[in-house]
Amino acid sequence: TEPPLENPTVTPIPGDLCYFSFSGTQLGTKSYGYGGASGVQHGTPVIDLALFYERNNLLINADVGWVPGIVWGQVVEGLEAMAEACNDLWRAGALGETLSFRRA
Repeated sequence: TEPPLENPTVTPIPGDLCYFSFSGTQLGTKSYGYGGASGVQHGTPVIDLALFYERNNLLINADVGWVPGIVWGQVVEGLEAMAEACNDLWRAGALGETLSFRRA
């Protein structure tokens, strides 16, 4: 069950953690990287968790319009180091990287 659209934003600020959900019909094409035989089937949800670490974000998509995200948390410590790591990941790729979650 999808969460309600609580604390929505289309202009996240640095440190915002946002939840997005898309249907397979929204992203089920090769142009988004999810299409094809091994990709997302139409109707299958695609969940995206995002950390915003820079300013001037505007969540709009040319195909579907405004894409509100649910703000479910905020990074309050270590954002600068996280932003550096994110920029490195963007430039160097995900080779050797892992993402794990644990309860605080």
